[in-house]
Amino acid sequence: MPRLNESTKLQRREAIAAAAMRCFARNGFAGTSMADIIAEAGSSAGSVYSHFAGKAELVRYTASSAMRELLAAVSEGLPAERTPAVVLAHLLEASHRSDRAQSLLQIWADVPRDPELEEIASRSLVELRSHVREALLPWCGDPARDERTRARPEAAAEAIADALLTSVQGYLVRLTIDRDVDAELVAKRMTAVFERL
Repeated sequence: MPRLNESTKLQRREAIAAAAMRCFARNGFAGTSMADIIAEAGSSAGSVYSHFAGKAELVRYTASSAMRELLAAVSEGLPAERTPAVVLAHLLEASHRSDRAQSLLQIWADVPRDPELEEIASRSLVELRSHVREALLPWCGDPARDERTRARPEAAAEAIADALLTSVQGYLVRLTIDRDVDAELVAKRMTAVFERL
């Protein structure tokens, strides 16, 4: 068998990870076997195991990829107007894709049992929180804001970032649990609450 160059190895690794992500979204981490992933990838066991030592490594790799994808989606296209409602709408749009929502919930559900997964999720959340906080700082320091917000814009931005991220997490849980929910309507209602700030 010919040796793969680095680019081909990376493409193959990503294809296996994408197959694993589809299996995880469909069956959950616990309900997915390596045989499922191998079949989904259309590969031999040897090929899959040459890229990943086992399911635990695939779970961590796909978790890290999902979090990076979310961070990239949040970073891209953030509107110039960065009120809490606008930032929330952007976060909801970036995170609500069903495969991403299910993947994130799977990751969060396994965090208590996997210290390495906890590290991935924690590091990503800190980065996401920092990004949201920075996006909100100009709005919080705007002279049009109330005196308490203007007096401590950093603290206000941190508090609002926490509220927005917690809202997004609840939104993702809702979309996953209630498949018939009107996601757009819920998002509009959520952003309407933050428009009052």
